[in-house]
Amino acid sequence: MDRTPKLPLDQELQAAVAIVRIGLDRIRDAACRTEDVGPHAAGLQALYDPANPDAGVLGAIADVIGTITVSVTEVDHDDIDRVTELLDEAQGHVQDSTGDRIRHALDLLAPLLLRCETCGKRQSDVSVMDDPYAAAVDPDRAEYPQMTLCPPCATDRFEDS
Repeated sequence: MDRTPKLPLDQELQAAVAIVRIGLDRIRDAACRTEDVGPHAAGLQALYDPANPDAGVLGAIADVIGTITVSVTEVDHDDIDRVTELLDEAQGHVQDSTGDRIRHALDLLAPLLLRCETCGKRQSDVSVMDDPYAAAVDPDRAEYPQMTLCPPCATDRFEDS
C-alpha cells in the first residue's frame, strides 16, 4: 500500500487536526449529555485511564510527541539537543502532569458512581434500568422493578430468564 500523502503537508495536517477535534467533540458530547457522574468519569477515562495510561487520548499524544522526538534527532542542527529535551519534557507533562490531575479527579468522583447491586462494583457504566429478568419473562408488563446494574450483570440477569 502506497502511504505517500496525496495532499500538501499543511492540508494533510489540517485534516488530521480536524479528525482529532471530531473525536474530542464526541468524547465531550458523550460525557456531558447528562448530569450523571458515570459518563463524565468515562469521558475523563477516555482521555487518561489510570489503569492503562497508554490507551487514552493523552497516551496517543505522548506517543506522537515521542516519535517526533526520536525522528527529529536525525536533523543536523546545533540546538537539536535542546529541542529533544523540550519535547521529552512535553511528552512527560502530557501523561505525568495532566494524567495525574485527571487520575486525582477520577479518584474524587469514584464515590459518586453508582454501585452495581449484583457485583458491588462502582463503575462509570453502572446504570439504573428495568429489571432485565422481569422484562424478559413478562414483556407485556407496563412497569418493571428498577435495578442498578453494570452491563455484565445485566446480561447475566437477562440470560437467567
